[in-house]
Amino acid sequence: MPHKPRHRLAAGPCAAALLACVLGALVATGCAESKLRLLSSEGEFNEEVLKAEQPVVVYFFKGGCAACMFLDGTINQISDEYASRAKFVRFEMMQAWSDKPTCQAIWKRYRVVTYPTVVLIVGGRERKRWVTDYNGDRYRKVLDDILAPAGPPPAPVPAPVPTTKPAPLPATQPPEAKPSAK
Repeated sequence: MPHKPRHRLAAGPCAAALLACVLGALVATGCAESKLRLLSSEGEFNEEVLKAEQPVVVYFFKGGCAACMFLDGTINQISDEYASRAKFVRFEMMQAWSDKPTCQAIWKRYRVVTYPTVVLIVGGRERKRWVTDYNGDRYRKVLDDILAPAGPPPAPVPAPVPTTKPAPLPATQPPEAKPSAK
């Protein structure tokens, strides 16, 4: 008697519709390909992120992760909007076929265990973390708050005007007292 699996994956119309919805969402949000620079080593990460003069948004993802692919479109769009104020990069923390991080040092430093995770790093320090957050408006709010200009530069202080001591008055005799009339 042949072995029968306990559960069967239905390949009927429901599965096809679900697959079409997922693929349609991925294509509609621009998830087919990320425009962000892919970092692949600790050295690249240190140079591009930790030593950067401007804030850096790091998008940590796992290869083959559908949720990560879904976020690609949002992150690409936000990177276009904020390109003049922040740098955007991505780092493949795990490959699809592996359960081990691609870079132990980065994994230990940032403790990325859920994908996708997005981290804003300013001056080499983590300022904000988003975990499985697909709402672009929440990213924009934080970026606007942190990347907002500090305000207009202070007005220049005028140079002090050199003061000269007034010349002493010539010595004069006190006015004569006039007799008072009574």
